[in-house]
Amino acid sequence: MSVSESNISYNSQDKRLKSWAAGPRDFLFKYLRYLPWLIISLLLFLFFGYIKIRYSVPTYKVQSSLLIKSDRRGGSSERDEKFEDLFMSQGTTNLSNEMEILKSSPVLARVASDLGLQIRYVNKGNVKASLLYPQALFSLNIKKVADSLQGLNYKITVVSEDRFLINEDKTQYQFGQEIEKDGNKFMLVKTPDVSLRSFGGPVFQISWTPLTNAAEMLMAGLKISQPNDQATILSLSFESENSALGKDVLNTLMAVYDTLMIEDKNRIADNTLKFINDRLLELSDTLRGVQGGLKNFMVQNQVFDIESQSKAYLDKIGESSKQKNEVEVRIAIVDFLLKYIADKKNIHELVPTNLGIEEPALLQLVAEYNRLQLERESNIKTTPGSNPLIVGMDNSLDKIRRNMTEALLNVKQAYTIASNNMNQQNEQLKGLVTSLPGKSMQMLNIERRQKILEDLYSLLLQKKLEISLSSASTISNSKVVEPASGSGVPISPDKKKIYTFYAMLGLLIPAAIIALREFLQDKVNSRQDVEKHTDTPILGEIGHSEGENSLVVVKNSRRLISEQFRIIRTNLQFLIGQKERPVIMVTSSFSGEGKSFVSTNMGAVMALSGRKTVIMEFDIRKPKIVSGLDLKRKMGITNYLIGKAGFEELLVKVESVEGLYVIPCGPIPPNPAELLLDPRLDELMKEVKEHFEVIIMDTAPVGLVSDATNLRKFADCTLYIVRQGHTFRNQVTMIDDLYINRKLPGLCLLLNDISDKSSYYGGGYYGRGYYAGYGYGAGSGYFEDDLDKRKDGFFKSVTQFWHRLFG
Repeated sequence: MSVSESNISYNSQDKRLKSWAAGPRDFLFKYLRYLPWLIISLLLFLFFGYIKIRYSVPTYKVQSSLLIKSDRRGGSSERDEKFEDLFMSQGTTNLSNEMEILKSSPVLARVASDLGLQIRYVNKGNVKASLLYPQALFSLNIKKVADSLQGLNYKITVVSEDRFLINEDKTQYQFGQEIEKDGNKFMLVKTPDVSLRSFGGPVFQISWTPLTNAAEMLMAGLKISQPNDQATILSLSFESENSALGKDVLNTLMAVYDTLMIEDKNRIADNTLKFINDRLLELSDTLRGVQGGLKNFMVQNQVFDIESQSKAYLDKIGESSKQKNEVEVRIAIVDFLLKYIADKKNIHELVPTNLGIEEPALLQLVAEYNRLQLERESNIKTTPGSNPLIVGMDNSLDKIRRNMTEALLNVKQAYTIASNNMNQQNEQLKGLVTSLPGKSMQMLNIERRQKILEDLYSLLLQKKLEISLSSASTISNSKVVEPASGSGVPISPDKKKIYTFYAMLGLLIPAAIIALREFLQDKVNSRQDVEKHTDTPILGEIGHSEGENSLVVVKNSRRLISEQFRIIRTNLQFLIGQKERPVIMVTSSFSGEGKSFVSTNMGAVMALSGRKTVIMEFDIRKPKIVSGLDLKRKMGITNYLIGKAGFEELLVKVESVEGLYVIPCGPIPPNPAELLLDPRLDELMKEVKEHFEVIIMDTAPVGLVSDATNLRKFADCTLYIVRQGHTFRNQVTMIDDLYINRKLPGLCLLLNDISDKSSYYGGGYYGRGYYAGYGYGAGSGYFEDDLDKRKDGFFKSVTQFWHRLFG
């Protein structure tokens, strides 16, 4: 390996190490130029989030707690069943059932009715509408509704403190005036001490909905949950756009639930008392008749004291009679119940309980029958009788009624059998007292009947007293643990989530666009892109030229781009060394990369240094030098090579630059590549070197044709043009191959058309901090460009200042 090859390998490794070390810095400065767009996008999307929050209808959450107490507590194994029966306890409470009751349509309909929620008042603003509760500008008094299933809905525009318009009608109405519209009759009454100025606008929307619809709207916002399985406390919450409405709904719901529980218990007690009172009236009349008959019998037959005559037998008969009396009392109660159940006018009435019949199966049937009657009564308020639910309940009630009748008949049969057995015993005793006077026996029968009626009467009076006490002391099994309360902060819209979401969008969308743009970018976009793909040294950078003139380097020019060419001239001395008449070849990958522009201005900058310079237009396929300088074409290189012109005839002087000449290409031949192999080319180059101190060869693109390769033998160094945003990145790999394999002499790169937005190096590796494409040097006051930029306005100055800071 030669010394030069060793140096190239070392430089390559050193460059890769520097590139790796500068990677994070390069990445940072490369994407800092997008920071303004990220900030603008972030602010824009945060503004969108603010608009969404500003014009979204807020939703508030109100919460409360309700304790459901159990009637029977399991603290003791020995329960006072008489006490529990006295107060009509109904056993352990099922919280799931209570939750369904609280959410049921009948209960919520009662809440809506109590709060007047069938009527809604909405104040319409420019963007959003607000629910007015509890107080509006006016109140709606409905006289008649044309369609009670559809309700009514009107737009009210208040034009003054006492007048308004309805919908789009131009007729003005007065508050307090009865209005008939669309078959509806109603009146709007102005609320005292409420001014229109306290509302967001003069447009209101009033609506009346059926009670069932109002209950459904409440059901949508109501949530009931059980905090844990062991607790008997229910957590109630309600979500609404009006916090005051939510509090009233929950408080009223708990009050309605409390009232319903008491009403159900009192209804059972009232039906039982009614039954007992009816039976007491019948027994009172019958007992008076028996007592009168006994009195008449004793007076007529003079029977006052026969105990001494039949004491021995009557003791036994009395014991048997006592047992028989209890059985007959129960039979009488069974008859009363059979008669009550069979009466059609009691078909939807509750069956009395606690009348002394201790048959478990019968008591269970009666309890189930009363529960279904209450449930049917609750549903029939909002559901027609033809509804399958009501029909099913009626069928179940009929079935239970038949079962109760059968159970009562079975109980009566059992009591009858027991009574018959007792009768047989009494007949045996009567046989023993046949010697007693017949009058005594008649008197005994009368007294026995009287005893039965008195016992039954006493039993009913006792039950009446018990049920009256129970009704008077009825309390609800619920208790408000925590009244409805809510925070003043709405749960929706969630500001934190919305701002976070829009902030993420504001950052992700431009980041995605930038990433996609970078992913699809297949052209050289910066010096870093070139250094990543090749170790070829970079001679310098040329900025973007705004003018149409291809010659930008002229005498006394202080433009930034002119200074860049001058610094490249200085850097070029390190490549050409001490050569007296250097030949500089300029080429590129393909057309359009600024090869002719660089050749023209490199020739000019060399000529301005006092050295006689010639630019040879060797791009004979697509020449641009002469046309770019607006020169008249003469004989050219092709004319010389075919022997049609002499050397002196080729030279074209550039008048604007002293010491600068151009040798045109001449007519475009059909075989350019073969023509450049002509031996006369050596003679031409010999004469050029004799007459000029610097020779610039503007050749055809090396990536397209072989012209530059054929001319390499004449060149001392090669300026390879890479244009930002034009040269493909994969073509830079080809340059690396040319450099490593030394296919072109003294190969170095010249970065052309470098824009300010990509020059984040602030000067590159040559002349750092002074010249590099609009880096630190730009705006320093050293260049004519700075004077021109001051005239561009404040905004452009701020933009350039930003790029000077961040690239």
